[in-house]
Amino acid sequence: MNCLPGKMATKQNQKVFEICPSLIPLNKQQTCWEGFITIKGLDMHLRIEIPEDGDHTRAKLLGDWQLNQYLHSQQISKRLKNTPDLSTFLSELKHIMELTMQHRYDGQKERTSMTMSTQCSQVMQDINQLGWEKLSYVDPSFRRLELTSRGDNGRDHCITVHMDPQHPVVAPNCTTDLPGDAFELHWTRKSSLSDIYKQFEGCLEKYKDFWDTVGEIDEQTWVLEPEKPRPSDTARRIALGNNSSIQVTLDPLYPKMLPKFRFLGADHVINPLREKLNSNLNDWNTSRSLLSNLKSVLNVEFPSPSSSRKEDFSEECAICLSYHLEGAIPERACDSPQCNKPFHYNCLYEWLRSSSSSHQTNTIFGECPYCSKPIKIKKNDSR
Repeated sequence: MNCLPGKMATKQNQKVFEICPSLIPLNKQQTCWEGFITIKGLDMHLRIEIPEDGDHTRAKLLGDWQLNQYLHSQQISKRLKNTPDLSTFLSELKHIMELTMQHRYDGQKERTSMTMSTQCSQVMQDINQLGWEKLSYVDPSFRRLELTSRGDNGRDHCITVHMDPQHPVVAPNCTTDLPGDAFELHWTRKSSLSDIYKQFEGCLEKYKDFWDTVGEIDEQTWVLEPEKPRPSDTARRIALGNNSSIQVTLDPLYPKMLPKFRFLGADHVINPLREKLNSNLNDWNTSRSLLSNLKSVLNVEFPSPSSSRKEDFSEECAICLSYHLEGAIPERACDSPQCNKPFHYNCLYEWLRSSSSSHQTNTIFGECPYCSKPIKIKKNDSR
């Protein structure tokens, strides 16, 4: 790898630049080169220091951490001693490293394949032990599975198991349709899918009363929200009629206890109900169902699917003329009994805020956009 002057050096430089366009000489003697060498799409920093006497056998090769993995191999040292010039050395260096990197990649790929095969085999054994009828889905890699359990009430409940690449050393991540973050997996290296399933069924038993409670509400009343309740939903907005409703939020572990309440609708409709609730709270009896207690303390009969249609309680907003708006349904109504038109909170808020006749404190006072009677809405009172 001798340093050649004049035109020969220029030709030599050209060959070097063709192989490594970003590798440049740092001095006139061309004994020090620095830049980047690109191998299999990776740019790696390289520095070559050649003694002033041009003895390439004593040249130093310096690189970044990626390149240093390969530079000091015996094969590359032999190539360095046997190559006649820098361009030939760089060409062979790239070739050797490409082969070495490919070999490492193939080895890692093979080990990964063997690991996945071992894990798949382990998961298959777990499924055989658990029972294939409990498996509702498995992806091709056997890294994601869905297990289904049918409770005594006939409801199907699902748990999704995401296997870690280091399974079973690392516990899988599980997601369920239980309320909140109710499922906490207890895992050891000896655990299996059967252990996950048993723990999941144990949690299901805790929430049996909760699902019975909301099931009664879903069957015997018109639930406005959520329209399609999920097993994890702890709140129900129940139609009362006259563009009013009550939202109850249950404690899933104690579903018969007094829930959180929120009345929605015109003041002249919901204020009497709120007063009844406050007056009759002492009559709340946890030996009765939540729906029975609601009927008792409010002294109302909820509209029922057996005697009414849901459309009777799904009147559109009097401003935007739609029922659904960005996931919300009308939750405000005009306080005038003769009007009682429903509004989305955001629609009414923006209408009153932009009206010249409105005035604001913590509450915006204005006129109903439908009948022009006085109407008000509290700021920051949206759901």
